[in-house]
Amino acid sequence: MSESERAVRLGVVGYGFGRFLVSTLMGMPGVRVVVVADRSSALLERDAGRYGFASEADAERLFGGYDLDAVVIATSPASRHGLLERAVGCGLGVFVEKPWASNARHARVLASVCAGSSGVVMPGFSFRFHPVMDRLRGLLEGPLGAVRVLRGSYVFDWVPPADGWLWDPEDGNGLINENSCHLFDAVCSLMGRPERVFAMCGDFHGRPMPDSAVITLGFSGGAMASLTVGGLGVSAEASFPRLEVFAEGGQAELIGQDHLWRRLRWAERGDDAVRELVADPERLGTTRYTHALEHFVHCVRSGSSPAVTVADGVLSVDIAMAVTASSRLGRAVDLADFKELA
Repeated sequence: MSESERAVRLGVVGYGFGRFLVSTLMGMPGVRVVVVADRSSALLERDAGRYGFASEADAERLFGGYDLDAVVIATSPASRHGLLERAVGCGLGVFVEKPWASNARHARVLASVCAGSSGVVMPGFSFRFHPVMDRLRGLLEGPLGAVRVLRGSYVFDWVPPADGWLWDPEDGNGLINENSCHLFDAVCSLMGRPERVFAMCGDFHGRPMPDSAVITLGFSGGAMASLTVGGLGVSAEASFPRLEVFAEGGQAELIGQDHLWRRLRWAERGDDAVRELVADPERLGTTRYTHALEHFVHCVRSGSSPAVTVADGVLSVDIAMAVTASSRLGRAVDLADFKELA
């Protein structure tokens, strides 16, 4: 078997959300989940026997005891520094589940750890890899042209308990950082880096940090994005996330279903036709993370650079921190000059 045909051998650290990533990886051809580590998971022991991968209570054992090509880090941000150091030091590819970091300073510390990596390091943003999003990006690079105004939302029925790690300022650092980063990255993949951020945040569930925000992003050349994010949705409504794009040569709409972009509608300026592309829903063997993980595995196998980079991870954290700062200060903040980002 040639090197290009050999299965990419993966280790996974963390079996909370990591369970979902493991199930996604198990459905992908050319991938072998070799070992999964979690400090306290009876479910891991059961699944290891059922699916044929090794289990470890100590993640350190992944880096010396197994022949791996890459690792997936699915632990919360506070625990990642040492894991990244070990993975990078071993020359392994690394897929890092979102959010990239807990705050702007932490984001840069983790980025510095990765700076000398000989392997692929990819933040785990899935939205930009969904097929209809990829098609929209191609349209914006072609007949639709540059985005002028974008309106987006990522709102659904989920606000975790107040005592969870998500609300710890040194860990998840709130719903805006931990979850809304998916939408931030998707918008930036279409429009580039924003220059200014203005936001109003609210806490409607009695949590330690805001659970909702309305955000305006300003880009060079005058382009604008208006985003609504948070946990005020209802369980009966699953059509999230959503995007409306008004571009130089036309407009488009993306409609999601349960965290997965599903339907793209677009029309070119001056044309009477409205076109539509509908993607498959999540199903056995294919999930909202499949396309991102396929891209990661391709990069590990080929040695190519991923489409989403460490810099994109840092940017998503910067935007989240700017959102909460803007709401607190009652004014727009400039990403380049915002002192708390450094």
